[in-house]
Amino acid sequence: SYKVVTASALDREQASEHRVTVVARDRGRPALWSRAELALEVSDVNDNAPVFEEAAYSAYVAENNAAGALVLRVQARDADAGANGRVSYWLAGGSAGAAGAAPLVSVEARSGALYAQRSLDYEQCREFAVAVRAQDGGAPARSSTATVRVFVLDRNDNAPRVLWPAAGAAELRMSETTAPRSRLPLPDAHDPDSGRNSLQSYELSGDEHFSLAVQAGPGGDQRPELVLAKALDREEAAFHELVLRASDGGDPARTGTARIRVTVLDANDNAPVFSQVEYTVRVAEDVPVGSVLVTVTAIDADEGLYGHVKY
Repeated sequence: SYKVVTASALDREQASEHRVTVVARDRGRPALWSRAELALEVSDVNDNAPVFEEAAYSAYVAENNAAGALVLRVQARDADAGANGRVSYWLAGGSAGAAGAAPLVSVEARSGALYAQRSLDYEQCREFAVAVRAQDGGAPARSSTATVRVFVLDRNDNAPRVLWPAAGAAELRMSETTAPRSRLPLPDAHDPDSGRNSLQSYELSGDEHFSLAVQAGPGGDQRPELVLAKALDREEAAFHELVLRASDGGDPARTGTARIRVTVLDANDNAPVFSQVEYTVRVAEDVPVGSVLVTVTAIDADEGLYGHVKY
């Protein structure tokens, strides 16, 4: 008897079937012969791991997305057959958010689709990476891993906020003798958005005595300054109400405001003024000593000790 043996290793993924012709011949003259056709089917073994289309994926998701939104679909192929080639997908770690709590994405086992588990916030987490494992159904199973890096895209969902230390109206103090063009620093504004959605400009309104100047800070940030445009006079106005407005470049733009009260500090810039320039009194010659002849009055427009009049 004779055996058909393999001359080299078989690979079902290269050829799943082989056809062989076997000829039997006797030694007569003339020789007689017959032949048989053999169809050899190569059985599959789990000798291939799933292979991802890409070793690393990038996905982009706008912040404030709805929970359950599709992030990306990954795909891996396994050259084996049947259960050995049936691929399932799993998260292999790395998907925790900025706070390290619940995962940010989930993966559908059959399709390889990644879905957002919750709404993403650019200001909390700008990017994160997750490892996805593709595993076949063999025994033992084979698997491979790909990395998905998710970039969260910014939306203009934050208005600039003026960083004044106290709530409500801020108060500045300025002497009425302050020279025009003098400057006082104003608080910065902060906008956690990025690019054009971040802080772009300042604007001041409310009083002609003041204008706004913006200087560039060490890091290229904008530093607002209050400029005295017109001399102050406490006796005309003891305080001035202003509004500082910070705007971003989003479409539509968002704006933050802060109310500013400038209190004018008094200076001794007014002399006492008599109620009359000249007083005329007629006195009888026999008026008793110590009699009141006239009462004179002077008023000083300044306040406090500056406005206290002595005669």
